[in-house]
Amino acid sequence: MAMTKKPSLNAQAFDTLRRDIISCTLKPGATITEAWISAHYAMGKAAIRHALARLTQQGLTVNQGRLGYTVAPITIRSIRDSYQIRKLVEPELCLIAAGKLEAEDLRTLHRCSQASYDRRNTTEMVAFSQANHEFHCTIARAAGNARLARLIEELSDDHMRIAYVSMVYGQPGRHWSQDHTDITAALEANQATTAAELMKAHLVSGEEAIMQAVLDRPEIVEAQLNSG
Repeated sequence: MAMTKKPSLNAQAFDTLRRDIISCTLKPGATITEAWISAHYAMGKAAIRHALARLTQQGLTVNQGRLGYTVAPITIRSIRDSYQIRKLVEPELCLIAAGKLEAEDLRTLHRCSQASYDRRNTTEMVAFSQANHEFHCTIARAAGNARLARLIEELSDDHMRIAYVSMVYGQPGRHWSQDHTDITAALEANQATTAAELMKAHLVSGEEAIMQAVLDRPEIVEAQLNSG
């Protein structure tokens, strides 16, 4: 029987901090230091440094030098800017990816489309955010442009936090799941234009729901609700 390999301490530290940033347990704009993380999470310094380096690379934390790290803020401007890029790029990636998706890619898209969650269960909501992330990144990678795929992965990783906020305060998961199902069906049928149109509509409705959630509950981003 094959034994499941246990994640390294570095990987465990990264996954734990990433999960708490996505779920906003570590609030946007909060300052965190290696000493604070060590005390609160009982992690070693080497694992903490490795995790913070990866989180910073993915845009989830900001290195403030001797002051420590800041959890990247969620701002109205950052949401709008991110969605502007995604609405320009992801429909085009659907046009390119249609007809190029391997069987494994399609299995991944179907699996991610079936994800669901209970608003009372933080673990399920984080997992749903991960499924949403994996869905978009799978299409981007299938399109075959490595630079664009990395761009979408970076944007989508930060969107996991934004998606979590929307799940808690706004858009129900079944809406996203149905959108993903429809996009997958169009890609599988090699209906490139339809897939692109569905992706554009999906991103537009997602942005509207998230913006409404933020405007209805400004405390979820504390003092970071500004347009600059």
